[in-house]
Amino acid sequence: MNARNIQLVGFIVILLLIIGIGIWTLGSEPVSDSPNRVLQVAYLPTYHSLPLFVAVEQGLFEQEGLKVELQRIETPQAIIDGLVLGRIDAGAPSIAAGITSIVESKSPGAIKGYALNCSYSDQLITELLVPVDSSVHSVEELKGKKIAYVPGVQWKSLTQKSLLVNGVNPDEVTLIELPFSNQLQALASQSVDAVFTMEPMGTIGVSNKSAKILVSAPIEKFVVDPWCGGIGALSAKFIARDPVAAEKFVSAMKKAFAQTDQNQLTRQYLVSYLSLPQSAVDNVDLPKFYAVNDLNSDVLGAYQEFADLFFELKVTEKKIDVRNLMWDENRQ
Repeated sequence: MNARNIQLVGFIVILLLIIGIGIWTLGSEPVSDSPNRVLQVAYLPTYHSLPLFVAVEQGLFEQEGLKVELQRIETPQAIIDGLVLGRIDAGAPSIAAGITSIVESKSPGAIKGYALNCSYSDQLITELLVPVDSSVHSVEELKGKKIAYVPGVQWKSLTQKSLLVNGVNPDEVTLIELPFSNQLQALASQSVDAVFTMEPMGTIGVSNKSAKILVSAPIEKFVVDPWCGGIGALSAKFIARDPVAAEKFVSAMKKAFAQTDQNQLTRQYLVSYLSLPQSAVDNVDLPKFYAVNDLNSDVLGAYQEFADLFFELKVTEKKIDVRNLMWDENRQ
């Protein structure tokens, strides 16, 4: 065999090896994104986001080999849109669980939940605020008033249901969307007469004398108890692109849930992330955080009841099974 033939045989062997490696790779587990890729993680500025802050501050993502960049977003719908489009990879367990169920009814599988947070009627987590010098003493007295709520169909529906339960037709009031950042200013200037919202707005408003609490836990008292209004979620595009990273993200968040539940000192992160005084976070009520594999029938039933509200109010054309929303990496 001459030199040219030897070179040709060598080239063929190398080519076959490359093809073989390529075929083996296609049949193996998905290749993860570049280790240098930074995950985009969104959160609402509420107490419900605390586990995400814990995961960052305690290096839980780094332990999993992940790099994350946090995005503070004021409106629930903006986070949902980002997840559906894949511009946001994951979110804290403060994402609107109601809007997520609506997305499931229209675009099944676009968003997957890895956790729920639920609050109860004996906690101060949701609240109905009025100006500090308001003469309104009951929900019934809000007829004819301007009532604000957290932007998005979730809080609009919750506000409408709360009013209906108290004998107030939503058509008898003026409903206004108002981001967290503008709510207390609107109350102080009396450009609105009331706001359906959640902590820490009440704590801040009482502290700076811009607001007072008309009803504590209105959502839990008037709509559903417990209210599983927050979901920790992943973009389906993120899961498809890098299931390994998705599993690692959820693993870090599960550790953060345990720390949040067990370690009172983790509340200090609310000071820096939400710009609160230390005195405002020492004794705050926190929702209960449930990872998917910790969900029981009572919790899922409460979430289902909440999701059914959107069918009741004709937001959706059909009911959805919330179990289809939840992503358990152990069952994939």
